[in-house]
Amino acid sequence: MRIGQDVLYELDAALSREWLLTNGVGGSASGTVAGANTRRSHALLTVAGPHGLLNTLLLKLDEHVRSDAGTYELGLNLFAGGAGPSRSAPPIEEFRLDPWPVWRFRAGEVLIEKTLFMVHGHGAVAVSYRHLAGPPVTLSVSPLVVAREPNALEHEDAELGASVQGVPGRVRIETRPGYPALTLWHNGVFMPARLWLRGLHYPHDVATEGTREHALVPGHFKTPLSAGGALQIVASCEDDLFRALAAEERLGVPPPRTLAECVAALAAGEAERLEGWRSAAREGADFTARQAAAAHGGPGESLARRREPLVEEHDPCVTPLAASLVAGLTWRGSRLTLVESLPSGIERGSSTLRAVPALVAVRAFDAARQVLGGYVDYLDEGLAPAGFDPADGRPIYGDPAASLWLIHAADLFVRRSGETEFLAERLFPPLESVMQSYRQGTRYGIGVDRDGLLASGEGDAALKRSDLNALWYHALVAMAQLARLIGRKESGAFYLAWAREHQKQFNDELWDEKRGCLYEGIGARGPVPGLSVSQLLAVSLPPPVLQPDCAERLVATIERELLTPCGLRETADAVHASPAWLGPYLTAALRARQRDPEAQRDAHDRLAALQRSSEPLLGCLPAAFEAPPARRSREGRAEITPLSNGAGPGRVVAGADTASVLAAAEVLRVWIEELDRSEIGAASQAAGA
Repeated sequence: MRIGQDVLYELDAALSREWLLTNGVGGSASGTVAGANTRRSHALLTVAGPHGLLNTLLLKLDEHVRSDAGTYELGLNLFAGGAGPSRSAPPIEEFRLDPWPVWRFRAGEVLIEKTLFMVHGHGAVAVSYRHLAGPPVTLSVSPLVVAREPNALEHEDAELGASVQGVPGRVRIETRPGYPALTLWHNGVFMPARLWLRGLHYPHDVATEGTREHALVPGHFKTPLSAGGALQIVASCEDDLFRALAAEERLGVPPPRTLAECVAALAAGEAERLEGWRSAAREGADFTARQAAAAHGGPGESLARRREPLVEEHDPCVTPLAASLVAGLTWRGSRLTLVESLPSGIERGSSTLRAVPALVAVRAFDAARQVLGGYVDYLDEGLAPAGFDPADGRPIYGDPAASLWLIHAADLFVRRSGETEFLAERLFPPLESVMQSYRQGTRYGIGVDRDGLLASGEGDAALKRSDLNALWYHALVAMAQLARLIGRKESGAFYLAWAREHQKQFNDELWDEKRGCLYEGIGARGPVPGLSVSQLLAVSLPPPVLQPDCAERLVATIERELLTPCGLRETADAVHASPAWLGPYLTAALRARQRDPEAQRDAHDRLAALQRSSEPLLGCLPAAFEAPPARRSREGRAEITPLSNGAGPGRVVAGADTASVLAAAEVLRVWIEELDRSEIGAASQAAGA
């Protein structure tokens, strides 16, 4: 992905383009193409503890070059009074994300290239500056140090960085008690100082009092550079980083003698890892797309036998969304998981398990197996964790849906991978304990009521939620299939009969004929009317629990009331739209309308509109877009802005995560499994137009 002068020349346009990298253990680096941070969460180095607790240590590096022709500022910051230094945009000639950020700066006759990548598996980021052309210069690089949570603000404090220890090639900064120290390896000269950069401003965050931040500048790295010369800086929270990398044999044997050689070896390994994932994801997506095309029948059967790839190398959805998916794969101690969104790294059980089918869609079976195993290990009285405490890793319970999403993900994984031995020995007994616990009743008021519907909550808060019962029906059907796969035919027949009884009760009690949707649930005082996006689960999960005529009406109601060009509102009055719910909506719409050509065209158009809306995030989908409530007609119906007439990009909600792993997973799944491949080419051209 390349960005040129048409964007870089305009400061606002360059500031709106954001990039994000992760390290596989919960840490991240993020920022803007222009170089200035526009969110508190933007930072060059945010590191995670073993259970996901985040600390931001290094905001960014500010650079300037000095030559006989003068001094050029390469760095850019935003202050409460405006941008600084005063100019329309920094002197960036080109930006690439290939596979990590690369800037080319033009400073008079001098061309400087800056690259940065994270060290996978470690809390570290490597930054390189290379002199490509022009007369000799002196490069000065200033680190901006903080010690805070990602969404907090640093203030001038004598305690921060009170101890700065420098030896040739390395600087160690004690940040403050309770926070990791920051070590910077370099091949320049470190000039100690103690300065404060005051009044940093983040315009894309929620406007609150006291939004100015102060960052410590503990000194400057300086080095003379002529053509071909380079400066490397590696920042980490690990004092023994290079010893650990050598032990992992990631630096080569024997290990290199210079920092430049170490960074080159790490970059080569990281590039190989990322390309390996991209290649495997494309091949896996192509395999799944062929299966889906054959299952859809009609023209899809001949497409499934086509010799040419169905998923091309530069597929506009698979490549960036698979990258977002792998960015969300995170180790928490010995447990692999998928976080909900980045850079916050939030882990919610239901979201993690909803995202596993995307791993299955690209046939990343090893990762899917490990994520499932991690949740199975923490089942307690039929409950899967709703999340984990980032401070100590303690599982948190209370969400009844997490266990049902676990069954859904396990069923899909086993049927696609064929791992029946893993099912019999590892999955089926604990999954069956979920069904038994929910049937008999467990904590938090979760249990099957006398009418056969699943309830949750206690006292006046008890509710037989429609979305939960849609998941429960699907879990019954899934358990019937899993039981048969391991030869337990009687159990399979029992679950299937139970599912049929539940389906009848669901349609009889939870359908709101007057409103053309489901009731939100049934409480102590009877049905609770309402409309929320989670009602889609009654149609999107296979097989749908809702009768076909009702399914079509529900999809139409949700489309009218909740659908926007960049996602769906949670409720009709919500002011935010979630891209993550576009996946279930498109699945439900295609199934309710028998996959007719009009439904296919609409699905392609909506995905193209979503791509346009998220273009500034360079391939990522945000957690939420701004979406004001729909205008109401005199008849009380919502008036949704149509996709035609070039619906413009949405605005990311202030403070929201800029990379939703769940949204990427849901859209990736739909793109691979639900859309007719014969239409993909046209949709790809439209998306790139």
